[in-house]
Amino acid sequence: MNQPSAPASFLHITYRPDNRLLVGRWLRSVSDPEMQDGYDALRQAAMEHGCRHWLIDSRRRTDRSLNGPEWVVSRFLPALQRELSGSLYVSFLVLPDHLHAVAQQPESQPPAGESSFQFARFIDEGEANAWLAQRRDDP
Repeated sequence: MNQPSAPASFLHITYRPDNRLLVGRWLRSVSDPEMQDGYDALRQAAMEHGCRHWLIDSRRRTDRSLNGPEWVVSRFLPALQRELSGSLYVSFLVLPDHLHAVAQQPESQPPAGESSFQFARFIDEGEANAWLAQRRDDP
């Protein structure tokens, strides 16, 4: 059974208990404060369900800065991983041009001692789900 939550105007969040997956689908481009509010809503849903496997679909966020991915990877995910007290796996669905743009940037790494999260970017939802499925049995 899917369990949607807010903020519905720019992000649709669903928890899928059948495969212990939190799905966040951005519905439009967002401002930096909206992006942070959206990720906070995702964090709350993850804490509520104890969910450490995420699929984030950001393909509708066509107007985006490259600062957003840096904040998510260097600040948000490490803090969330500490809260969840376990490994965290996040697959991001992005547009091909965004994947190319972030590939040109130096890859953000988690701060030392906080490497219990993994993320990957995909343009194909099937590949993103397959990547998560391979990690589903991890503690």
